[in-house]
Amino acid sequence: MHACVKRAWEVQTLALPNPSVACMVLDQNFQLLSLQTHVKAHTPHAEVHALREAFNALSPTPFPKDIDPLDKKANYNFLAHNHNDLFEGCTILVTLEPCNHFGKTPPCAALLCALKPKRVVVGAREQHLQAMGGLKRLQEAGIEVMVLDLPACYDLLYPFKCLSTKGVFNLFKIATRLDGNYQGKISGDKSLAFTHNQRGVAQTLIISGQSARTDRPLLDHRFADPLYQERLCDVAILSRNPIIDRTLPLFSVPGREVHLCTRVQDLPLHISFNIIEGGWHLLASLQDHIDMLLTHTNASLEPHHPIPHHAQAHFTPRHAQILDHDLLTWHSCGSTNP
Repeated sequence: MHACVKRAWEVQTLALPNPSVACMVLDQNFQLLSLQTHVKAHTPHAEVHALREAFNALSPTPFPKDIDPLDKKANYNFLAHNHNDLFEGCTILVTLEPCNHFGKTPPCAALLCALKPKRVVVGAREQHLQAMGGLKRLQEAGIEVMVLDLPACYDLLYPFKCLSTKGVFNLFKIATRLDGNYQGKISGDKSLAFTHNQRGVAQTLIISGQSARTDRPLLDHRFADPLYQERLCDVAILSRNPIIDRTLPLFSVPGREVHLCTRVQDLPLHISFNIIEGGWHLLASLQDHIDMLLTHTNASLEPHHPIPHHAQAHFTPRHAQILDHDLLTWHSCGSTNP
């Protein structure tokens, strides 16, 4: 399950407004068949991705190549009607209780009941009223169910819970070197790609006027995976100076709007998923609106705590992960608890 949690954090926020979930399938000898995640809203859930991969490992006949892996209805229906009892001895591990509601596709709990694995191990119970009931459904189908109630699995749900309960999730992202410096290019290629993927999911990217004028960023998503290039978030610039150079590179990106805001209350911080990119001074100005802090720390200089001492009391570490030479650390903010 810890391997599932680690994999789910690798795509954290990318499936919003859905939760970040990972699923693993083991054969009857507990050998790994698949480990997959829910990569984006309106695509197959983690269970369907994992079961598709496991199907190819178990079946003498491969999954039809003409079924797009991102077609949630076609993948679900094929597995439901063509499983041939391949999963009867399998163990399914999933970080979140399989959903039990009918949305764009039938519930994952119903699919698992049709496939009848030997057992399903769940890391966290579903807390969203609309999706509850998956565990009971599995048990009524005669499937062995284990619930671990791992804090790490509940931590995964924090962005989703913020967005679903408050209608907004604000993530502050800062890239620093280990000496605390955050000027110039810092992030490695994988870390940069993750940031660009997030820009394909968020509603608005917020930066300071100083950053816009000094760094002259483009703020596009050219390094994003194709899945996240369908749209690009808008940009909001917080600046006391109401005049800004419209020849700055960020104004040249097609397909998005750029807004200049002279007051914090004018920023779109009260709805949807927003990313704020900046330094510690901007964080201090917006801290009452921040739900999570994400630091990208590059090991390029001498060790130094990535969060200033005066800010440490406001944040609770939730997870840390390595991307090449970058350390990504997620912190929830003490001022907000969905």
